[in-house]
Amino acid sequence: MRVAFEALPRRIFLDSCTVQTLRDYGGYIYDGEPIADGDRIHRVADGYANVDALQVIWLVSQRAMFDWIVSESSLREARDKGDVGHLRWFYEIADYTRGCLERGGPTAESDALARRLDEPRFGYLSTKDRELLRDAVWLRCDSFLTMERRLPRNAAHISRQLGIRVLTPLGYWEMLRPWAALWY
Repeated sequence: MRVAFEALPRRIFLDSCTVQTLRDYGGYIYDGEPIADGDRIHRVADGYANVDALQVIWLVSQRAMFDWIVSESSLREARDKGDVGHLRWFYEIADYTRGCLERGGPTAESDALARRLDEPRFGYLSTKDRELLRDAVWLRCDSFLTMERRLPRNAAHISRQLGIRVLTPLGYWEMLRPWAALWY
């Protein structure tokens, strides 16, 4: 039991699509506002379930003090959207990230591990996924939270090679749920 608790991800890198989801569905995630029945999230496989999982994860994290991390590569993606509101939202998360990194940033070991993403064995990753994963490993994150369906299919390989878990909100909530009462 103790091992499972100690294995909980505590420094979580937020994929760009997760940051976008937090913004798009912030009313539901943070304030419990309803999501319209006709909203596109209901047409995405596990879309609503993942947003629902984000809601309970954020409720727990208000007391659990997990580290939520974004990076310079994340910032470039946010800028490329050309959406001032999204960029403003991103900067709020980035401010939180700065505080988290004051408690421990990159090391020589995490730098060497991050550089492994340049190896051919990771050729199946898109350039953007590789950049964000590199940042997550470099910043010593223990997990990478994504709304995507494709990247988690390679989670076992990524975990074996780099020691970072690729999780969807549903997957993370399944790990966190047994312990949520400690903080919630």
